[in-house]
Amino acid sequence: MKTRKKVLAASLAVATSLTLTACDPPIPPEILASLAEQSYTCIEGEASVAGSDSMQEVLAGWADYLTYSCVDPEPAMTFSPVPLNDETATLVISEHSPSCTPTLSVPLAVDAAVLVYQESEVGSLNVSPDSLAGIINGTVTNWNQLAEENPGTEMPNRPLLVRAAVDEAAFSAIEKFLSFSNNTVGTEVFEPKTASTLSDYAVFADGYWASNLQEGEMAIMPNSFAIQLGLYPANIYQGLDAEGFPLVATPDVSGIGTAATQWVLSEETSSITVQLDPNKAPTPPDGSETAPPSYQAIYPIALSLCNSENLARAISRFMLRLDNQGSLAVSNYFPLPEFVRIAALVKVSEGLPIPDPVLGTE
Repeated sequence: MKTRKKVLAASLAVATSLTLTACDPPIPPEILASLAEQSYTCIEGEASVAGSDSMQEVLAGWADYLTYSCVDPEPAMTFSPVPLNDETATLVISEHSPSCTPTLSVPLAVDAAVLVYQESEVGSLNVSPDSLAGIINGTVTNWNQLAEENPGTEMPNRPLLVRAAVDEAAFSAIEKFLSFSNNTVGTEVFEPKTASTLSDYAVFADGYWASNLQEGEMAIMPNSFAIQLGLYPANIYQGLDAEGFPLVATPDVSGIGTAATQWVLSEETSSITVQLDPNKAPTPPDGSETAPPSYQAIYPIALSLCNSENLARAISRFMLRLDNQGSLAVSNYFPLPEFVRIAALVKVSEGLPIPDPVLGTE
């Protein structure tokens, strides 16, 4: 077992941390995370990582990157992406409970629940929390009932159809979001499934998935599905701004990224979990003094380790590196807010050797 070393511009804090003894205070998480970012911990072995259809492209990229990172003379550490239902997987990436009994589970990415629609007369759709609850409960049944939150758009007078199938994790995120405005919903219209698939909303033909929503139909699904299918999600209408324009929270990098800063961490021996606190002030993006409206119907994609071996932890550390999180930004998912990523990185690194950066050493 070796730790790959790189040329570092090590800070005084990092250098000092390497000299701490057992009598010194614990190394701060930020320092541990900084050390982990500087080098790879390569453990000899090959693993398999299970993920949904929407996650396969990301996993393939990470697996390819890893083959160039842990190479001779370092131990060869590799993994292969496998389908989510593969019960032999070493690690599982999913918003649902994995097939194994995990020894450790931490957040890896962010997804959101979105209301998508197929309506040729509506280019952009706003839906208030009250109307969203009405769609779910069956009291909003015509498109023209959404006219108030869509000023300037003539809403068609036609029945509003609903696709009954809905992913359980996405539906739970919608329920939680609506509870912030004291809206409660039932399951009379929608039918939550333990884990929905693209086939619940689309057909596969000529090598591509294509939405099969009917004209005038809506569906609730993971945003990762909506991106893959090229469907338009509704914005959450929050009223009018000072100039009389609609104020909306959009399920994009700004809205979802802002909401993720409202997460609150809970750490147990074998897990890190997050919950959104609507009363927590969101963190503005870098370079801005104010945060955009947060799209709060979000939920974490968890990374679950199916065993406690160092190989699983080393691969987990690799996937939580900042550069690999950056690749999520051009995928169907969103990267973790930094404070969550650091906590997860430190958690999976427990029991692994701290990277040993040495100035001038390759």
